[in-house]
Amino acid sequence: MWAQQHRNAIPSNKTELDMYLEEDIFKPSDEDYDKFDALNWWKANTLKFRYLSKMARDILSIPITTVASEAAFSAGGRVLDQYRSSLKPETVQALICTGDWLLQELGLEQSSNVDEEFTQWNTETGLNEST
Repeated sequence: MWAQQHRNAIPSNKTELDMYLEEDIFKPSDEDYDKFDALNWWKANTLKFRYLSKMARDILSIPITTVASEAAFSAGGRVLDQYRSSLKPETVQALICTGDWLLQELGLEQSSNVDEEFTQWNTETGLNEST
């Protein structure tokens, strides 16, 4: 009897992430959409997803910014220059791409040319891609 209970208590080979990804997608109705609280959802599912809920709590507790998304991801000198940024070129490129993806998702105008802006920033700061 103990052996059978012990076998049942052995966790599966699935990770929490695998189990989370296999969950049904929760889509609140239009009238409930504004009331949905992701932090409360993770709190309610803490026992099921112990580590993921801690990560979600850490991420969802980050204060929002009042900077417009275009300004936050702009590769222009207003945001990134050799005096104000210690980001690696790969990070800058990732931020620019992410910003453009978000702008496209929102239906807003994309940056003129990500590659040109990245190359210009890279040249102006004296950094190269291997740094």
